[in-house]
Order: sequence, then C-alpha cells, then structure tokens
Amino acid sequence: MDLKIKIKSPRNAKSKIPVMVFIHGESYDWNSGNPYDGSVIASAGNIIVITINFRLGIFGFLPAVEGSSRGNYGIMDQVAALHWIQENIAEFGGDPKNVTIFGHGHGAACVNLLMLTPLTRGLFQRAIMQSGSALSPWAIARNSLVYTRQIAKNLKCPTEDSAVLVECLRQRPVQDILAVPLSVPDHLTAFGPTIDGVVVPGEPADVMEKNTEFFGQYDLMFGMTRIESYNQFSSQEDKNGIDTLRRDRLLRTLVRNLFTYHLQEIFLTVVNEYTDWSKPDQHPIIILDSTTDAMSDALVIAPLVRTGNFHSRVRYPRKPKTYQYVFTHQTEGAEYSQRMGTVHGEDLPYIFGAPLVNSLSHFPKNFTKAESSLSESVILFWTNFAKTGDPNEPQLETENSSNEKSKGKAEKLWWPEYNDTHQKYISIGSKPRVRDHYHAHRLSFWLNLIPTLHRAAASETTTNHHLLEDHDNPYTYDGIVRNRNPGENIALTTPSTTSSTPSTTSKDSGINTSAYATLIILEERPTVAPKSMNISGSLAMIFQQGAYSTALTVTIGIGCSLLILNIIIFAGVYLNRERTVQHHIDYKERS
Repeated sequence: MDLKIKIKSPRNAKSKIPVMVFIHGESYDWNSGNPYDGSVIASAGNIIVITINFRLGIFGFLPAVEGSSRGNYGIMDQVAALHWIQENIAEFGGDPKNVTIFGHGHGAACVNLLMLTPLTRGLFQRAIMQSGSALSPWAIARNSLVYTRQIAKNLKCPTEDSAVLVECLRQRPVQDILAVPLSVPDHLTAFGPTIDGVVVPGEPADVMEKNTEFFGQYDLMFGMTRIESYNQFSSQEDKNGIDTLRRDRLLRTLVRNLFTYHLQEIFLTVVNEYTDWSKPDQHPIIILDSTTDAMSDALVIAPLVRTGNFHSRVRYPRKPKTYQYVFTHQTEGAEYSQRMGTVHGEDLPYIFGAPLVNSLSHFPKNFTKAESSLSESVILFWTNFAKTGDPNEPQLETENSSNEKSKGKAEKLWWPEYNDTHQKYISIGSKPRVRDHYHAHRLSFWLNLIPTLHRAAASETTTNHHLLEDHDNPYTYDGIVRNRNPGENIALTTPSTTSSTPSTTSKDSGINTSAYATLIILEERPTVAPKSMNISGSLAMIFQQGAYSTALTVTIGIGCSLLILNIIIFAGVYLNRERTVQHHIDYKERS
C-alpha cells in the first residue's frame, strides 16, 4: 500500500482528521495509485488522503478454483488496506471512525463492491462513485475460468485438474503469463471481481435491492461526466464524424456482447432511440454524437443511476444519504473537441486540485483562474461529504483561496439529496446549478424498456429467434464479439492469418462451459458492408427488417385467418336465415 498524507493544522488540536481513501480505476489490468497526488486536496480540505495499490489482472483476480485458490485477491487487498487504516491512521492524526472511500471508473466499481461485502463492516462510513458502478457490464468478470484455462494451455500447463493448473501457473515467469494473448469481447472483462459468495456475496443488483444490511450502512455520492465512452473513437472520427455503417457495427457489437435474447429487436430499438428523426439527412458528426451517447448510457451512466436509485430506496438498517452530480465543465485548451462536452476522467484534476497548483502529477497544466476557483468548489463538496456525509457543510478552509467570489457561489448553493422520484442533482460547472432527472428519457430507455425487451418468453425455444440479422457475418461488427458456439470469440482486427485452437472444455463443476475463449482473427475488412447493414432512413424501413418483418407477417396471417372465419360465420348465419324464411313461407302456403 502506498500512503500519502498532507495535513493542515486543525482548528481543534484534540480532534481527529477525516480520512479519504482513493481507489484508482481505468482497468482491472493496469494502472496504479501512485500518480494520484493527494497533497493538494488534503491541504485545502484539511483531511488525510490515502491512495492504495492492489494486485491487478490474473494476479489480482485469478478466479477461485476448487481446492486451490479463493479468488478476488485485488478486492481483498483493498479490504486489507482498510484494516491497516483502522489500526494505524490514528498515529497520523486521522479518525478511523470517519473514513470515506472514493474511486473512478473501475475503481468506482470496486467502491460499490466494498459497500456490499460483509468483510468491510465498520471499515468506512461513506463512499463516492465516479463514472462507474458494479452494475456496468465490465464490472464483474463472468468467464475468468475460461481465460485461466486458455492461459494455462498456452503455457503448457495441465487444464483438467484445477489445483495442478494453479500450481503450474505459479511456476511460470510473470512475463510469460502476461504475454499470452486473450480474445476478450468488447465491453467485457477477462480478469476482474467474480461472484464467489464471500467477497462478492451475490449479483450486485440483487444484493443492493434485496439485502440492504451492508449497502444501507454508507452514505453515497455518485456522478458522471457528459461523455463516458470517448475513447471508443479516433481523433479523426472525433473531427469528421462516422457513417451509419460504422455506427451499426459498433452498436451490433455492443448489443451482441451485452445481451442474450431478442438481439435484433434491441439493436433496432437502440438505433431508433438514438437517431434524430427530425433531420432527414444524418450528418456524420450527429451520428458520432448519438452513438457516443448510446455507448456512454449503456456502459456507465444508466448502470450508475440504477445504483443510485437502489441506494436512495434503502430504509434498513437506516436511511442513508444519497447525492448525485454531473460534472459539466470543459477544460479550456483540452486536446479533445469542445463540441462533445465533458469526457471520462475530466473531473479528476479538479477533485485532486491540479488547477490550484497548475502542475500536479499527470494532469494537464495551464488552467485558468476560473478553473482554479472551480477546483476549490469541487474540493469543498468532496471534503464536506467526507467529513459529515453532507456536501453542503462544513465549509472549505483554505489559506490561499484565489477567488472568494466564486467560492461564495458554491457556498450559497444547496445541494439537495437524491431520490428516485425527484432525481435532483447538481450540475458542476463554472456556475453550479441544481437540476433534476438527468437525461430521464434516455435512461428510462435502458432501465425500463430494454430489460422488458430482453426477457425471453417460455415458448421461445428457437435460438435463431434471438439472433441479430446476419448474425454470423464478422464484417458486421467492430471489435471482438461473443460467438454463439461455446469456446469461441470472433475478433475483427488488422489483416492476419493467426488463429488459436479452441480451449479444452472442462467437466469441473466450477467451469462455465458456455463461455468464450478462442481467438479467431479474420484476414481483412471489406470496404463495403452488406446492404442488409444499411438501416438508415425512415422508421418504417427499420421496422420492415429482421424480426419485425416476421412479426408483421404473422400478424397479417392471423388477421386474414380471422377475416375468413368471420366470413364463414356470416355466410352460415345468412344461409340459416334464408332457410328459416323459406320454411316460414312454405308453412304459410300449406296452411
């Protein structure tokens, strides 16, 4: 663990100083807590800031295998760090009973998981989740055992006996293990936290909704930036935009890797939701922006808001406080386009106080005076929350406040608590404002409509019914996708003829035999996509494709059948009436 402390003299020498523990993110495979210098926020906010390191990749998240390992070592490292703080922080003037954990991206997912495990009871009181949660599709590793066996096979380790496999891997050089190529579907994780029933006690959504004993102990602040999937695109695409073919490949990859049922319906619905139908001609920039919104919402924002909704509903063992923010300020002189809005990670320099010293760690330099004032306000909110669970008070203490006027604006603004009914949040920019229902329609799409579409009816036994149109054509995707056949992933990459052999399927009870492990690299990408991929145009054209055309045919068939049945019934009634009339006439004539 790497401990960094920067402490100002407290007003009351007898009082203990609150503690903030930062858990780094970006990936479960790389990064470190070392680059994040907490000295500025510690000095400005009169708190202790600790950054930690923990094991990553296969070394931190080798899955639990029967009789040989327990898994989730990376999370256990974080738990161990929190125990160390409880035992030692008082020696640094810190308060072990006033600890806040905060993390960004994958680190925020770890923060979320630490809120759910019984192993952290009493180790911290509050949590801040920035641009990530345990509900993001990349937060939990679902197929780590398959990737473990793939690495073992590549290094010529036995794969049938789990204990022998792990022991063999322990004898291999670190560089050899790291050098093994893995084919991991886009937006998913090879090695990360796994649900083991102990460290991660269950599906995060189920634990947050049904078992609030631990989740409800902690106050929570959560938030995001405007664009959370900025790194999906090149600088050239950011400048010029993308066409519908590129959009469709990206969204097909997203849908195929995130969902199992009704993929074509979900894909078409996503395209429909994120298309501006008021503009008949879609400019490439508009297509880029809408695609970025779709991916940001699906991968980060909607899962994070869902987590906040769960937390705001908790009533047992107590009603904790919940706060939401959206960081909206775009740094002047940033390397990315100002058109798109704030991007993933843009809030970090302001949280750590980089604008106040104009040179801190790996963060950008040359901030403006207004941005220095904004950083003071952000530090005010974060450290207030760490001290009391309320970002509104106490107020920030700093000897070198550069802009008292701006600071006064932050002090006058009251940040209301979040709940899933009113959904009030603070928009953090040059002029912080209280708003409500952040992107309510788009988030309802992911949180309400998509789960409904994704449900599989009991009568739907045909696998093909759930596939995308042209499902097995690798040129209709962008990136690595899950294959519907066990043991394979399909990767669309640069020209190559390399391939690997499917990994051996194990009969061990702990192995998910329906997971995906093998890399198939295709030789080249066609310059023109199949015509079936061009779904631009009117809404009517979209609903004529795939499953919608099938549904329409069935509907028309049923309608025609009912019409014929009505005609037959009408004819029968008419003929019966004629017979009755004729019988009546004959009777009269005979009488």
